[in-house]
Amino acid sequence: MAEEVVDVRPAEVTDAAQLLALLAQLGRESNTFTVDDGIEELSETDEAEQIERISGTTTNVIFVAVLGDRLIGVSTVQASTDFSAVQGEVGVAVLKEFWGMGLGTALVEEILDWARNYSSLERLVLTVQLRNTRAAKLYQHLGFENCTATSYEVVDPTGQRVAAIDMSLWV
Repeated sequence: MAEEVVDVRPAEVTDAAQLLALLAQLGRESNTFTVDDGIEELSETDEAEQIERISGTTTNVIFVAVLGDRLIGVSTVQASTDFSAVQGEVGVAVLKEFWGMGLGTALVEEILDWARNYSSLERLVLTVQLRNTRAAKLYQHLGFENCTATSYEVVDPTGQRVAAIDMSLWV
């Protein structure tokens, strides 16, 4: 039997329903990943339109990790509301059953390739909870540096206050 391969690619309009379901599941199973407010109210049509709009910019992107026909991970860059922005915020999440398999690394590497070769951004930023040591090490390994002198508290999806730092990378 052939081994299945995970494909990391830009999100497509046809991914809309699965992407909404993936984001909902990620929001339920991870206390380090925060889903935007109101995501559960988006329709498949709304999400498809959003994917199409994002695909037409050089400041925003969505990548998905796909196993067979199933979405199992996502990485995003979201610039400020100004499409001429020079800084984009990175988000990465993988379904819990696929943690530790290198998918987070693959998703961030796609973001870095896109940022360096296709985007108009100059800098990527992210916030990482200090308890998420694997993620912090991954970001450091890929060149992100701390950009806050000390940690500060964020509220996780369960309402708990946890220590976090901001990291950035000039592209």
